[in-house]
Amino acid sequence: MPQDFSAQNLQGRSFTGLDLTGANFSYADIRGTNFANAILRGANFSHAKTGLPRRWAIGLVNGSWLLSVISGQFSGVAGDLVTLTFDRTNHDNFSAGVASSITLFIFFTIILRYGLGIVTFTFAIATAIAVDVALSFGVATIVTVAGAFAITVAGASVSCVAIATVVASTITTTAVTGLEVVVAGMAAVAVAIVLTGASAIAKAVAGTVAIAVTIIGAYIGRRTVAFDKKYTLIHKLVIYLAAKGTNFYSADLTDADFTKATLKSADFRNATLTRTCWHQAKRHFGVIIAPLS
Repeated sequence: MPQDFSAQNLQGRSFTGLDLTGANFSYADIRGTNFANAILRGANFSHAKTGLPRRWAIGLVNGSWLLSVISGQFSGVAGDLVTLTFDRTNHDNFSAGVASSITLFIFFTIILRYGLGIVTFTFAIATAIAVDVALSFGVATIVTVAGAFAITVAGASVSCVAIATVVASTITTTAVTGLEVVVAGMAAVAVAIVLTGASAIAKAVAGTVAIAVTIIGAYIGRRTVAFDKKYTLIHKLVIYLAAKGTNFYSADLTDADFTKATLKSADFRNATLTRTCWHQAKRHFGVIIAPLS
């Protein structure tokens, strides 16, 4: 006889690998429930609610705000380094500013064209070479340039990864209001203005660079959620977060009924979805159905 779990609170429960053919989960709260590898042929999930458990959702929101602030700080530092280009009174500072500007341009070009994986690898090698050259020659200017290069790479990389993670995680788990990105941008501009000298032009340039880094990070986050394989590092995070919601990984959902179910943060990778009914199901954020690697 099919089991009846209708209207029950099943948050965090595990049904991994169980035979639940024809089971009734209608109106049930299955946030954080694990159905991986379960047999759910003909199961009734009408009006059921999927998603992340409350504690995970709260933790992700708090983490997103923290990452936004961190991202903004690093963006501000990168912007400040670029403004050293305007310091014609100090040759070392000017050289460091030029190096930072060129570094950011190359960084943006590579990260948008080839993704995070290759840019991380390429810049790690380039930074190591720059530092090695500086130490080998022992020239003050080279040391300054190498230091600026390394800091710019670290700042831009951390900022982009942080804000991309914020965007990807919030899209995966909840609606993106844009507040996290705004906070990151405001923090970036604030840090850039505080660190930069009295010149209004320098402050404007620093703020512009800081905002640019934040916007690119947001773009990467959007592309990650769209499963752009250039950003596989954060892409794996999206999958991880979805799996922390309702997990149907490799489950057999043949003839299962999700009529008017609320689908959010649910992992359907590799699931058998033959004749599965999605009539009027409310699909929100972080629902992964395609068989992703």
